[in-house]
Amino acid sequence: MDFVDSNQLLDLGYQGSPFTWSNNQTGLARRWARLDRFMANTTWVGSFDTYIINHLPRTASDHSPIFLKAKLYDNHKKHVFRFENYWLEHENCHLNVNRAWNSRTRATPMHALDHLLAKTRKYLIKWKAKGLSQIEKDISKTAKQITFLESLESTHQYTELDNLALRALYNKHSALLRQNSIKWAQRAKLLWLRNGDYNSSFFQHCEFPK
Repeated sequence: MDFVDSNQLLDLGYQGSPFTWSNNQTGLARRWARLDRFMANTTWVGSFDTYIINHLPRTASDHSPIFLKAKLYDNHKKHVFRFENYWLEHENCHLNVNRAWNSRTRATPMHALDHLLAKTRKYLIKWKAKGLSQIEKDISKTAKQITFLESLESTHQYTELDNLALRALYNKHSALLRQNSIKWAQRAKLLWLRNGDYNSSFFQHCEFPK
């Protein structure tokens, strides 16, 4: 334990069975434990884009093999992480943050915080890449759907289900417009901090949400 604490090592977790050892006895004499694990410091964790640890089947021993698969960051690409305020409008953003902060870690408070922030960053990057579509495209798509349904309003083809769908699209479209406003307001403020008065006419026409 002193070695783990003095070197600021973190338990990297696992997938699969929760145990890596069994005494292979039967009945009440049978015992299990997690004796084997991968541990690393925050420098190692920050060097990899992803890592997965699997507990493999225990077939020829009383210990399970543990298998680590890790992917290094591509040093030829720039990995600048910037949290977008409009993400807070998405429920899945909160779910990914909670998932990261509910993960277990054994380290001093400062190193644990560093580890949790790094994990939050990774979860949000994955979520953005896989589950977060482009706002402008969604705005255009919902606008077309609204236009189509509005064109049916005065016809006999317009049903109550169409009416419910149209009301839902109005709400979705409004939410997307708000997200887009938040997104560009944040970027405008970043440009202001970077360029000062250089583009003052641009900033005068930016609408900043209250």
